[in-house]
Amino acid sequence: LEEAKLFNESCSMVVRQYPKRLIGFASTLPLRGKPALDEVERAVRNFGMKGVTIRAQEDGQALDSRAFRPFYEKVLQLNIPIFVHVSLAAPGFDACNAPYDLNRTIDREFDLALAASRICLGGVLEEFPEIKFIIGHFGGGISAIKERLDRYINFWGAKFWNDKPLISEPYLERFNEHFGKLYFNMAGREIGLQSVQCALTNISPRRLLFGTDYPPNFVDDPQGMKEYIQAIRNLDLDQASIDGILGNNGVELLGL
Repeated sequence: LEEAKLFNESCSMVVRQYPKRLIGFASTLPLRGKPALDEVERAVRNFGMKGVTIRAQEDGQALDSRAFRPFYEKVLQLNIPIFVHVSLAAPGFDACNAPYDLNRTIDREFDLALAASRICLGGVLEEFPEIKFIIGHFGGGISAIKERLDRYINFWGAKFWNDKPLISEPYLERFNEHFGKLYFNMAGREIGLQSVQCALTNISPRRLLFGTDYPPNFVDDPQGMKEYIQAIRNLDLDQASIDGILGNNGVELLGL
């Protein structure tokens, strides 16, 4: 918690130095009780933070755990979005332990795709429909399996849930309503248009946010970044959608 406080204070100082370039999101420990929730409120009310950052799993708990309810209530009270970042050492992915780097490249993406799915299917947005989530890394590539999720929800109906459904009927339509509320971050070392094009098969361009993570795409290649931005400008989308991806969606989300 002391580290979170130090980050929030330091981040706010940098934002004040560059107010036209930077926007701060608070660091927090969402499952550590009232002192941690008080720190989120301090960061927002005292330091002007515009959102809060959590991991796809916190203390081994998935984002649809009942343990997150006090945190979600606080976020709603403060009217700020939640940015879901990768869990740097995500539990539950032992199969990615290999003599080559599957942990960074694969298990972090699985973790984010699961987090997005749990938010939509586990009752989070059913109970807190006004919360705004930003999922990192294009949702870990969730667009590639979205059609499969739709198919199984539609095929199994209420049986998709082991006990009782955690979202209301009609299940598929409700799932897609929740999914349509998520925002997706376009940074995190997905470095080309393949990821963008895959995301756009199931994600509205109004829900894509350009460059809100660290490290950004092309962190060591500024010319590559310029080419990437130009490629987004050349997408077969209307101008409002392109302008949204490159900034206006974030402006709207954060109330700037």
